[in-house]
Amino acid sequence: MTQYARPVSDKAEDGNWSSTDESGGSAVFYSAIDESSASDSDYITGDGSSGSAIQIDFELTNGLTDPSATTGHKLIFRYNTDGSSTDATLTVRLMEGATVRMSDAVDVSEVSSYTTRTYAPTNTTGSIGSYDNMFLRIIFEDGDASDNVYISQAYVEVPDASAGTDAVPVSLNTYRQMRER
Repeated sequence: MTQYARPVSDKAEDGNWSSTDESGGSAVFYSAIDESSASDSDYITGDGSSGSAIQIDFELTNGLTDPSATTGHKLIFRYNTDGSSTDATLTVRLMEGATVRMSDAVDVSEVSSYTTRTYAPTNTTGSIGSYDNMFLRIIFEDGDASDNVYISQAYVEVPDASAGTDAVPVSLNTYRQMRER
């Protein structure tokens, strides 16, 4: 079965983000984007008015089983903007410590309705050493300084540990052994 790494807590935020969710008068970001079924009624907002890149990080679900494969991982996120910028980029990264394992940069210029993006690279950048050390990083940059970005869902899909997509099928191994005799 596919494993899911969803945001479970806020890790770091540069002061340019807000959330529809709060606790005790303070913004709570992860709970606005952690749902298994997308809900656009709660979301985080990145303020692009500075024209500089802004960033927010999220701790992800721990306890995933290593699939021993670099294939089959996916970044899934749902976003929207104010729709007026002609120079806006949203980048979502799967990080392991300081190492980028997956990164997807999307031109979000003139986007004016929620869009779900699934990024499924051929391979992750290297083998992930510790799934408990992964986190999600979201970066928004609006060169026009005219848009905000709205994110209502973000998570990572990890293949099942029994998938072993990098392994050679047993029947092929058997054929090779018979041929070598």
